[in-house]
Amino acid sequence: MSDGSIDVETGGLTEFAGDVRFYAEEVDPLDVDRTRQSFSAGITFGTRNASEVVLATKENYARALANSLTNLTRFVEAAKILAEAAEQAANDYRAVDDQSARSLNNINYLLTTATRQAQAARHSGGRPVPDVRYDGETP
Repeated sequence: MSDGSIDVETGGLTEFAGDVRFYAEEVDPLDVDRTRQSFSAGITFGTRNASEVVLATKENYARALANSLTNLTRFVEAAKILAEAAEQAANDYRAVDDQSARSLNNINYLLTTATRQAQAARHSGGRPVPDVRYDGETP
């Protein structure tokens, strides 16, 4: 059964974010630009054929091409958003881990100090204070 804790390997999350960001900012925009340049001349087939079938095909092709370029651009935008979210999640998990570690250290310090103070108070004068529940000293 699970204890309800979440184990996140922030190094892997940070690496994933960096990879996605690199792709979104360095690789994919070049591909988008190269693709746009490749099709910048427009639809070049069927220029000497004015049939309705060819015109309809060119229109369909132009719409499909425009949709593909739009989807490619949106994919790059989505990758940037995903990279940012992954980076923020890794940062937030690290911050929580750091705060938890500080809290645990503080709790350990408080308990250790309190235990020592309680032992010192109990043994003041060199002998433990007798516990009335027992005959004599505490076990």
